[in-house]
Amino acid sequence: MSSNHLVIEKKNSITSLVLNRPQMMNAMSEQMILELRDAVHEIGSDEGTRVLVLKGAGDNFCSGADLNLFTQNTASHDWIVAMKAVGQIVRTIREIPQPVITMLKGVAVGGGANLALAADFVIAAENARFCEIFVNIGAILDYGGHYFLPRLVGLTKARELAMLGEKIDGKTAASIGLIYKSVPEDELEAEIENLAGALAQKPPLALRLIKEGLEKSFDMSLKNVLDWEAAHQSIALQTPEHKEIIKMFLAAKEKSS
Repeated sequence: MSSNHLVIEKKNSITSLVLNRPQMMNAMSEQMILELRDAVHEIGSDEGTRVLVLKGAGDNFCSGADLNLFTQNTASHDWIVAMKAVGQIVRTIREIPQPVITMLKGVAVGGGANLALAADFVIAAENARFCEIFVNIGAILDYGGHYFLPRLVGLTKARELAMLGEKIDGKTAASIGLIYKSVPEDELEAEIENLAGALAQKPPLALRLIKEGLEKSFDMSLKNVLDWEAAHQSIALQTPEHKEIIKMFLAAKEKSS
């Protein structure tokens, strides 16, 4: 499924979702939001996809919502429906079995910033510009910003980012732990390809369960985490994939001794 606002690209087991409004800095239209919601759900069910990459067409990731949406006389009920669609995008990104990578260059502003943070890994160009602009336009965070910021950088830094609404660059975002890493812009695509390739080679069940366990851990006690690990490790250790990997390790060890 591709449209003029969203493009899906697939190369081997790596699928890319491209926000495709480069002339608008990939600002999110209503059409893009709905298509993105459906696309991430569809990709999550695709066993042929091992890794999902989120990126923007042209020179930017995403400048947030299309400002034209705010000029319409939209009723509160319609906004709730729209925001629930936004919530479905974020929840699906967090819940699908595949690891998700954001490739961030240019701007990631408002909802675009928090959409980026919904991924498991964010790699940004050092000169990328990240901004939680909401307070500056009289709005609150969305796309899960209230959830992601304090978990990624702590409450004090989250307050700074959200309540002052100041821009930071990719290098700063990486240094405070907001994102996985930053690299020079001319190295960004290669870095994304390397990470996606490495993840695509990992055992998919192990990746899925690790992603699920980390996501659930914030809502569980240590006892519950240990119980969850016991139950799911017993599954992982019985898979043919695990047994084959151990067999290969032992064979290599015996050969080298």
